[in-house]
Amino acid sequence: MRNVYYLIWVDIITSARKHHPDRVDWKYSLFVLITMCNALNLYTVYIWLKFFGVISYLIKIDIFPVPILNSATGFIVQFAAPFIVLNYFLIFYKERYKRLIEKYQPPKAKLALIYTFCSIWIGFASMILYGALR
Repeated sequence: MRNVYYLIWVDIITSARKHHPDRVDWKYSLFVLITMCNALNLYTVYIWLKFFGVISYLIKIDIFPVPILNSATGFIVQFAAPFIVLNYFLIFYKERYKRLIEKYQPPKAKLALIYTFCSIWIGFASMILYGALR
């Protein structure tokens, strides 16, 4: 499983650097994209565990006057923060991505693109299905 994770990262990094060699913010944009996909996947697992009654706990944050900011902050704290730490230390800490690119050759299939689209599609389909069945 770790190899697939690294292959996705190698694919997205090499693809971004190939198609946009002059971009200086590629690390930040890729970090945010993959972290949000990871967080959406974790949220999808949470939705289904909640639907089947296995878990019902969710962190409630009420520090902003606008409810959408509270919800977004709660999502980031509960679902994105673990992947922020994980992705930083496994990929970007001490420029580890350079060693990963040398170790793993970019795959022929567009794994990052497939992972991103599947994460988004399954996440939103699960949210709609959960809302309809609830």
